[in-house]
Amino acid sequence: MRTARSNRHPASRARRGALAATALLAALAGLGACNRNAPATDAAPAADAAAPAAATAPVEPVEAKLGLANNNGAIRYDGRVDSEAARKALGIALAQAYSGQIAGDLEVAKAVKPAPWQEKLPQFVAALTMSGVAVTFEGNSVELSGQASDADRALLLEKAKTLFPGFRYGGLFEGVGGEAASSDAAAQALAALVPGKSGAGEIAQALNKVEVRFEDGGARIAPASLDILSRAAKAIAAGPKDARYEIVGPGGGAGQPADNEILSRQRAEAVKVQLIVAGANPGALDTRGEAGATATPLKFNPVK
Repeated sequence: MRTARSNRHPASRARRGALAATALLAALAGLGACNRNAPATDAAPAADAAAPAAATAPVEPVEAKLGLANNNGAIRYDGRVDSEAARKALGIALAQAYSGQIAGDLEVAKAVKPAPWQEKLPQFVAALTMSGVAVTFEGNSVELSGQASDADRALLLEKAKTLFPGFRYGGLFEGVGGEAASSDAAAQALAALVPGKSGAGEIAQALNKVEVRFEDGGARIAPASLDILSRAAKAIAAGPKDARYEIVGPGGGAGQPADNEILSRQRAEAVKVQLIVAGANPGALDTRGEAGATATPLKFNPVK
């Protein structure tokens, strides 16, 4: 009686089993790889797809702005407008008004409001020929700064009121015609000085009635103080030619005493610069900062 073939070759049967097991493992491995590469149908959606889009915060609109400064006939400008068309139109208008002696650029941003002064600006800049004068348009306001005589201030203010009725006129436009002298103690004291006769002590007393406002707790002089500093500069220029004054800037409120002294000195320097721009002799002015935690006023000390 014959025995089964499988019983006659046990080694062959073992090899066939091993090969079968190897093939099964290879098949399972291939199936696993396929499953890993295949898109998951039941898995959670990707985080970036599931997360809602972040809400964009609304951008607050800002006023269109244009700054112009006349430096010995060379015009420098900067600012911001709402469109490329506005930027090009203003650039052309300024180039035509100043015969190419002009440099600058304007930023274009979507959050900027249309400029209410753009249409009539060429008529205004035609009158802005005084060296040392600067003007800033921002929304419905126009501010004059720099070095301008009383006659120039009056001329430009009249032009501004004609072209831009209802605007706010700030900086050196304030006090034109002597309006401030009737209500401001410092303006009254300065007006009472006699050119060529008032001494340095009297001038210092009048100057010490001047209150200068600064913006944002820093050293930039607020536009509302430009008029009174212009009057102060005229008083200094009309006084004794050899008189000198030490300007002590307002201080206090900036933190440590050393910080207060730095702020005081920076403000004194800002006042000095503005007085020089308005006509005071640079050699007549010194500056000093004052330390201390308490607020101190602006002071003018005659230097003997």
